[in-house]
Amino acid sequence: MLNEEATRMTSRLLYLLKRLSDEWYCTKLCHANLEGFNNSHIPLFMSIGTTGISNSKLAANLSITKQAASKVIKELEELNLVKSEKCSTDGRSMMLYLTDNGCRFYEHIKKQMTELEHEYKKVVGAKNYENAINVMLKLVEYHEHLNKAVLN
Repeated sequence: MLNEEATRMTSRLLYLLKRLSDEWYCTKLCHANLEGFNNSHIPLFMSIGTTGISNSKLAANLSITKQAASKVIKELEELNLVKSEKCSTDGRSMMLYLTDNGCRFYEHIKKQMTELEHEYKKVVGAKNYENAINVMLKLVEYHEHLNKAVLN
């Protein structure tokens, strides 16, 4: 049994939350519905959204390299979830869109995530849940700033 200090250790909690949520993603969202789709696809796939996005903007939004985004996008294209087209206003840029299959799967994931958020709110209360989201946004912003400072 862990003592109070070890139980509340940030690194332990982040690890457990990531591991347990990854397991949920794979069980509920990925393998049960689309073979070949895995939890590493979720952030990019969901960030494309229903209106599309450029590969550059997608990579920037997720703080990953364009090459890393391109690798996952290629995998999503092979699964017939995403298609890429030359941008009509900038021939150097590629726009990413969901295919019809991608749109259906997007709605499935969105529904499952909404149900999970509803469950979270039942566990901790709506106000605490919103506070947790706000805290996570601030922590992400802090780390993005910290990482940019290290790179510069």
